[in-house]
Amino acid sequence: MAQVSEPALDTIRFDRVYDAPIEDVWALWTTKEGLEEWFAPEGMRFEVSTLELRAGGAFDHVMTAVGAEQVAYLASLDRPLSVRVSGRFLEIERHRKLHIRFDMDFVPGVEPYPYNMMVELHAEAGQVRMVLTADRHPDPEMTRGAIIGFTSQLQRFDWAVAALSTKEQQP
Repeated sequence: MAQVSEPALDTIRFDRVYDAPIEDVWALWTTKEGLEEWFAPEGMRFEVSTLELRAGGAFDHVMTAVGAEQVAYLASLDRPLSVRVSGRFLEIERHRKLHIRFDMDFVPGVEPYPYNMMVELHAEAGQVRMVLTADRHPDPEMTRGAIIGFTSQLQRFDWAVAALSTKEQQP
Protein backbone atom coordinates (compact mmCIF):
# COMPACT_ATOMS: atom_id res chain seq x y z
CA MET A 1 0.00 0.00 0.00
CA ALA A 2 1.43 3.36 -1.01
CA GLN A 3 0.76 6.80 0.32
CA VAL A 4 2.29 10.16 -0.51
CA SER A 5 1.78 12.97 1.93
CA GLU A 6 3.15 16.40 2.60
CA PRO A 7 3.83 16.57 6.35
CA ALA A 8 5.76 19.83 6.11
CA LEU A 9 6.13 22.48 3.46
CA ASP A 10 9.81 21.67 2.99
CA THR A 11 9.54 17.86 2.68
CA ILE A 12 7.75 15.11 0.81
CA ARG A 13 6.88 11.81 2.45
CA PHE A 14 6.05 8.29 1.32
CA ASP A 15 4.68 5.47 3.51
CA ARG A 16 4.81 1.78 2.58
CA VAL A 17 4.03 -1.45 4.44
CA TYR A 18 5.64 -4.75 3.46
CA ASP A 19 4.99 -8.35 4.42
CA ALA A 20 8.71 -9.06 4.63
CA PRO A 21 11.48 -9.51 7.16
CA ILE A 22 13.09 -6.24 8.17
CA GLU A 23 16.47 -7.70 7.16
CA ASP A 24 15.30 -7.90 3.52
CA VAL A 25 14.00 -4.34 3.46
CA TRP A 26 17.21 -3.10 5.12
CA ALA A 27 19.40 -4.99 2.64
CA LEU A 28 17.67 -3.34 -0.32
CA TRP A 29 18.70 0.05 1.12
CA THR A 30 22.18 -0.84 2.32
CA THR A 31 23.84 -3.12 -0.23
CA LYS A 32 25.21 -2.35 -3.67
CA GLU A 33 23.18 -5.22 -5.17
CA GLY A 34 20.00 -4.14 -3.42
CA LEU A 35 20.28 -0.48 -4.41
CA GLU A 36 21.19 -1.26 -8.01
CA GLU A 37 18.07 -3.43 -8.27
CA TRP A 38 15.60 -0.66 -7.50
CA PHE A 39 17.03 2.82 -6.81
CA ALA A 40 16.72 4.13 -10.40
CA PRO A 41 13.35 5.36 -11.67
CA GLU A 42 11.89 3.64 -14.72
CA GLY A 43 14.03 4.17 -17.81
CA MET A 44 17.17 4.86 -15.81
CA ARG A 45 20.14 2.72 -14.77
CA PHE A 46 21.73 3.10 -11.34
CA GLU A 47 25.32 2.14 -10.57
CA VAL A 48 26.84 2.42 -7.10
CA SER A 49 30.45 3.56 -7.19
CA THR A 50 30.99 3.97 -3.42
CA LEU A 51 28.92 2.66 -0.52
CA GLU A 52 30.46 3.12 2.93
CA LEU A 53 27.69 2.16 5.32
CA ARG A 54 28.70 4.18 8.39
CA ALA A 55 27.99 7.66 9.70
CA GLY A 56 30.07 9.98 7.53
CA GLY A 57 30.53 7.28 4.90
CA ALA A 58 30.22 8.05 1.20
CA PHE A 59 27.30 7.05 -1.02
CA ASP A 60 28.27 7.91 -4.59
CA HIS A 61 26.48 6.71 -7.68
CA VAL A 62 25.85 7.33 -11.36
CA MET A 63 22.34 7.60 -12.81
CA THR A 64 22.06 7.09 -16.57
CA ALA A 65 19.05 7.47 -18.85
CA VAL A 66 18.56 4.27 -20.86
CA GLY A 67 14.86 4.42 -21.80
CA ALA A 68 13.91 6.17 -25.05
CA GLU A 69 11.51 8.56 -23.28
CA GLN A 70 14.08 9.54 -20.64
CA VAL A 71 16.84 9.97 -23.23
CA ALA A 72 14.59 12.19 -25.38
CA TYR A 73 13.51 14.25 -22.35
CA LEU A 74 17.08 14.93 -21.23
CA ALA A 75 18.13 15.71 -24.81
CA SER A 76 15.27 18.24 -25.07
CA LEU A 77 16.68 20.01 -22.00
CA ASP A 78 20.25 19.76 -23.35
CA ARG A 79 21.24 17.78 -20.25
CA PRO A 80 23.70 14.88 -20.08
CA LEU A 81 22.35 11.33 -20.09
CA SER A 82 24.46 10.43 -17.01
CA VAL A 83 24.99 12.29 -13.76
CA ARG A 84 27.31 11.45 -10.91
CA VAL A 85 25.73 12.05 -7.52
CA SER A 86 27.73 12.25 -4.30
CA GLY A 87 26.27 11.77 -0.86
CA ARG A 88 27.05 10.92 2.73
CA PHE A 89 25.36 8.82 5.35
CA LEU A 90 24.71 11.19 8.25
CA GLU A 91 22.96 8.72 10.53
CA ILE A 92 22.59 4.96 10.52
CA GLU A 93 20.63 2.84 12.99
CA ARG A 94 20.68 -0.77 11.81
CA HIS A 95 17.23 -1.96 10.75
CA ARG A 96 15.73 1.38 11.83
CA LYS A 97 17.03 4.51 10.15
CA LEU A 98 19.16 5.91 7.33
CA HIS A 99 19.75 9.62 6.91
CA ILE A 100 21.51 10.46 3.65
CA ARG A 101 22.58 13.89 2.40
CA PHE A 102 23.26 14.27 -1.30
CA ASP A 103 25.21 17.11 -2.87
CA MET A 104 23.00 18.51 -5.62
CA ASP A 105 25.81 19.97 -7.70
CA PHE A 106 24.90 18.65 -11.14
CA VAL A 107 21.93 20.84 -12.13
CA PRO A 108 22.96 23.36 -14.81
CA GLY A 109 22.36 26.95 -13.76
CA VAL A 110 21.54 26.05 -10.15
CA GLU A 111 23.85 26.74 -7.21
CA PRO A 112 24.81 23.50 -5.42
CA TYR A 113 22.69 22.64 -2.39
CA PRO A 114 22.32 19.78 0.12
CA TYR A 115 19.43 17.35 -0.32
CA ASN A 116 18.35 15.17 2.63
CA MET A 117 16.60 11.83 2.51
CA MET A 118 15.52 9.92 5.61
CA VAL A 119 14.35 6.30 5.65
CA GLU A 120 12.72 4.98 8.81
CA LEU A 121 11.81 1.33 9.26
CA HIS A 122 9.38 0.03 11.86
CA ALA A 123 8.89 -3.71 12.43
CA GLU A 124 5.22 -4.27 13.28
CA ALA A 125 3.61 -7.71 13.68
CA GLY A 126 5.52 -9.49 10.92
CA GLN A 127 5.46 -6.47 8.64
CA VAL A 128 7.78 -3.55 7.98
CA ARG A 129 6.49 -0.02 7.77
CA MET A 130 8.86 2.13 5.72
CA VAL A 131 8.64 5.92 5.82
CA LEU A 132 10.70 7.87 3.30
CA THR A 133 11.00 11.61 3.83
CA ALA A 134 12.91 13.81 1.42
CA ASP A 135 13.56 17.51 0.99
CA ARG A 136 11.69 19.51 -1.58
CA HIS A 137 13.95 21.09 -4.17
CA PRO A 138 14.26 24.89 -4.45
CA ASP A 139 12.64 24.63 -7.89
CA PRO A 140 8.99 23.41 -7.81
CA GLU A 141 9.44 21.63 -11.17
CA MET A 142 12.35 19.64 -9.72
CA THR A 143 10.20 18.75 -6.71
CA ARG A 144 7.44 17.56 -9.06
CA GLY A 145 10.04 15.48 -10.90
CA ALA A 146 11.35 14.11 -7.60
CA ILE A 147 7.85 12.95 -6.60
CA ILE A 148 7.42 11.22 -9.96
CA GLY A 149 10.91 9.69 -9.63
CA PHE A 150 10.35 8.49 -6.06
CA THR A 151 6.99 7.00 -7.04
CA SER A 152 8.69 5.02 -9.81
CA GLN A 153 11.62 4.02 -7.61
CA LEU A 154 9.35 2.83 -4.83
CA GLN A 155 7.31 0.77 -7.27
CA ARG A 156 10.57 -0.94 -8.22
CA PHE A 157 11.32 -1.31 -4.47
CA ASP A 158 7.92 -2.99 -4.04
CA TRP A 159 8.81 -5.46 -6.81
CA ALA A 160 12.23 -6.14 -5.27
CA VAL A 161 10.67 -6.91 -1.87
CA ALA A 162 8.08 -9.18 -3.52
CA ALA A 163 10.83 -11.01 -5.44
CA LEU A 164 12.76 -11.61 -2.20
CA SER A 165 9.64 -12.95 -0.51
CA THR A 166 8.98 -15.31 -3.44
CA LYS A 167 12.60 -16.49 -3.42
CA GLU A 168 12.47 -17.21 0.34
CA GLN A 169 9.27 -19.27 -0.03
CA GLN A 170 10.76 -21.57 -2.69
CA PRO A 171 12.10 -24.91 -1.42
